[in-house]
Amino acid sequence: MRVTIISGINCHIIINGADLPTIYWGEMENRTEAMEKVLALCEDVKCNYVVFEVQDWNSAFSPWEFELNKKQFFSGGGRNTLEWLMNECIPHCEQEYGFIGKRIICGYSLAGLFSLWAFYESQIFSGVISCSSSMWFGNWISYAESHSAPHDSSVYLSLGNREEKTKNPVMATVGDCTRMQYELVCNNKNVSRHILEWNEGGHFNEPEKRIAKGIKWTI
Repeated sequence: MRVTIISGINCHIIINGADLPTIYWGEMENRTEAMEKVLALCEDVKCNYVVFEVQDWNSAFSPWEFELNKKQFFSGGGRNTLEWLMNECIPHCEQEYGFIGKRIICGYSLAGLFSLWAFYESQIFSGVISCSSSMWFGNWISYAESHSAPHDSSVYLSLGNREEKTKNPVMATVGDCTRMQYELVCNNKNVSRHILEWNEGGHFNEPEKRIAKGIKWTI
């Protein structure tokens, strides 16, 4: 694993072959241990990884502004993150390391929502791995209904079977929103492969295993 800084953002890069798929995976900074757990579970998977770290989770991975409550506000910095990916990170990696394989975007929780949004918004990824995604996020389903996936793409969605059993009324919609999202995926002719996988437990149950399952299915 090599660590490089691309336009101010730390990236952990694993190269297994320039023609293999490359997974662009967003994580919180200082989560190296979690990253290593996923990589250990996926040691037989043939792909490249670009794991980029963010400092402000709620800002960097929110596609637009949304106030969940008085304590939690999402400032919509996801647009900046996506522009960095498209204009800085991906061009750097493809030029520097010669990556020519398919691009896959991956994330967990709010980063899972960002991944799905970036997949729709940019049209530059061949697949998305969106695990335990924050689909309760304001107006998400309206956005998804008005956008289409890239041609001949794959979509991996997963959720814990207890994630919708929460006292927060907004977050409790995550189950229904995920089911609606999957129905949209199933009806999208641009999506050639898709799955919604249900895992045991709540939101914080074995996230590394959930990400690894998504990577294995996708690759």
